[in-house]
Amino acid sequence: MTRPRAAIRAAWILGAVLSAALLGVGAVYAVSEWKMRRQFDAPLHALRAQSAPDLDEGMRMAKIVGCWAGCHGMEGEGGKDKLKDLVSNSAPTLSAVLPLYGDQELVRLIRYGVKQDGRSTVGMIPHVFWPLADQDLANIIAHLRRQPDRPPVPRELKLTFRGRVALMTGEWKLPAEMVDRSRPRWGEQPRTSSFERGRYYASITCAECHGVDFHGYALEGGPSLAILALYSEKQFRHLLRTGVPIGGRDLGIMSWASRNAFFLFTDDEIADLYTFLRQHHGL
Repeated sequence: MTRPRAAIRAAWILGAVLSAALLGVGAVYAVSEWKMRRQFDAPLHALRAQSAPDLDEGMRMAKIVGCWAGCHGMEGEGGKDKLKDLVSNSAPTLSAVLPLYGDQELVRLIRYGVKQDGRSTVGMIPHVFWPLADQDLANIIAHLRRQPDRPPVPRELKLTFRGRVALMTGEWKLPAEMVDRSRPRWGEQPRTSSFERGRYYASITCAECHGVDFHGYALEGGPSLAILALYSEKQFRHLLRTGVPIGGRDLGIMSWASRNAFFLFTDDEIADLYTFLRQHHGL
């Protein structure tokens, strides 16, 4: 009689474990799907640019902030984006998406990460675009709207189970969740000093990989920018122009971004960045 009872108990325990596991998996899928499908309330705002859009400046800024020379390809033709082992998705061809959005809807998409249906984008960085000045954003939008039609890339979104767990626990957040609407929009604040100008440039470029406080962002693998303690201004300028750091090692995405986008920073802008980042970290 002992053996049958032991077998029954083992089967009961196994069944309980499997049931708990299935419930856990179901909870992960249910919560992650709710987060993917939830709608965000974000306002529509008209831009208050001080002058007519500057298309050349719009192209320069589009590259610096990553609309071009970024996830959407070198010139908005579309591409693919991947965040570690969490999610991979296609970044759409801009000429196929922009005509579907009015200017105010496009501003909401860029600044809040909220699409026309109220859902969050995936792969965008609205928390980085949030501080953009109205004039810079007007320049960028005007430039992007003039690009020629291109064949749209196939759209796909693949969320791994690990990604669903990270989404459920808050380890990884959707772009619309990452926008802190209480943060100042530095582009609309005074930029009369080198520190203030550098703060603006850093907030719309460095924050993506190094965090909005520039102390590092583990999910993207970006270190604290206190590392600038090792760099002279000349060495820092060389890094942004060429992507080559002290020691000459490959910095991956940082090296790529420097060669394809950050080289467009002027000498004065680089000096402002250097001033701000060093003061910000107490160097």
